[in-house]
Amino acid sequence: MSNVWRTARTTGSPSLTSTYGDRVAEEEEVGRRFGALLRSHRQAAKLRQEDVAERSGVSLSTINRWERGIVRNPVPTELQAVCRIVSLSTVAAGLALGYLAPEDVEHLPEPPGPVDPREAVALDILRDPELPDNLRDSAYYYLEFVRSQAHRQQPETDQSSQAAS
Repeated sequence: MSNVWRTARTTGSPSLTSTYGDRVAEEEEVGRRFGALLRSHRQAAKLRQEDVAERSGVSLSTINRWERGIVRNPVPTELQAVCRIVSLSTVAAGLALGYLAPEDVEHLPEPPGPVDPREAVALDILRDPELPDNLRDSAYYYLEFVRSQAHRQQPETDQSSQAAS
């Protein structure tokens, strides 16, 4: 190895070691960027790493490493599961990890604002394979009830605001 360095310094040609160092530095920057993004979405969802691990099926040590910026070739299904739990767009994750370039996604429509972390929890409940069908149906019908109540109240609010003006 010392011969490689000696040759590179005397000839002025780039060495394999410097290319490797550049690649490692780039991987560390990508890891830090993704880790910060993942952490911010997890915290916005008011979840602990343990919660994300339990709900996604991804090991706690993997989630911990990812948040610390140690990300090398994540398993796509694990990445998708974690992103879904913390309401992180897989496109945003792909950009942060360097798998996608901005020009790869510029033709895509803008996502509809920030995703409410409660939405991911509701979907997680409704998709839980261990939840009995009757309880899943109850949860679904309750959500439908809440929405219908909100829609019934909305016209009253609109009419009162029009009357005031």
